[in-house]
Amino acid sequence: MDQTVAEALEAIRTTGLEERIFYFYVVDADGRLSGVVPARKLLTESLDRLIGGVMIKRVMSLPEGATLLEACECFILHKFLAIPVVDSEKRLKGIIDVGLFTDEVMELGEGNSTDQLFQSIGIHVQEVLHASPWKAFRIRFPWLAATVSGGVLCAMMAGAFATTLQQRVVLAVFMALVLGLGEAVAAQSLALTVQSLPQSRIRRKWLRVKLQREALTSILLGLLAGAAVALMVEFCWHDLRSAIVIGGSVVISIFMASLIGVLVPTLLRVVHWDPKIAAGPITLAAADLFTVSCYLITAKLLLG
Repeated sequence: MDQTVAEALEAIRTTGLEERIFYFYVVDADGRLSGVVPARKLLTESLDRLIGGVMIKRVMSLPEGATLLEACECFILHKFLAIPVVDSEKRLKGIIDVGLFTDEVMELGEGNSTDQLFQSIGIHVQEVLHASPWKAFRIRFPWLAATVSGGVLCAMMAGAFATTLQQRVVLAVFMALVLGLGEAVAAQSLALTVQSLPQSRIRRKWLRVKLQREALTSILLGLLAGAAVALMVEFCWHDLRSAIVIGGSVVISIFMASLIGVLVPTLLRVVHWDPKIAAGPITLAAADLFTVSCYLITAKLLLG
């Protein structure tokens, strides 16, 4: 930090450069990371300026225990060309550049993409690819049972509110649409959450930021979808109260479905279950049950 730009450039010429240099990292006397100077900035600054006055003090770094997935996520989120690696005392241990990310992406083949697709619905393709029919049944049925259980509970809930549905036929007509919207949002939220789950311990800050982001997005989605459905009900059935009930239920169900899509895989990771395998069926079943409950209870309270 006490060097001038001229002294730093002379030191670089003396020691030589590696193949790709994007940033020059500044360390103190104990080797702790203190700042970063982009290569272009170093070359264009006045030669008599101190490095401490040129460097950027806030530096994004990775702990030396970070995984390759976490490093790739940093490249995606922050668009850096290189990231320093530090130990627990912020001492610089090494540097990884964007080439790591591009290499990891190139190694992803069609097989992995297919495997992830089947995992999202509760099947690990490698387990069932060469399994016998009986073994495939034992692997696949537990997750199918989650969907069946959710469907049975939804049917029982609808039966308990049969009188309300008979009095307002429009409620029965639009129930499938409301369910479909809730499932679609839950699946989207689930997919985004599974892809962004940290490999290490789940932190409260990460969960709070994730929930806030999904909540704001789902509110916007719910308001637009709810308004569209309510206008459709009013236009076709001329029933303003039913339109309000159905549109409001869409808003609430989309909001809650998005939160369920975040919370279910997160909780599964906390209890050491594989969220890619178990989260899909559980999330969709929970979203269906909540959507139907919200829809029918709201109708009962507002329509009688």
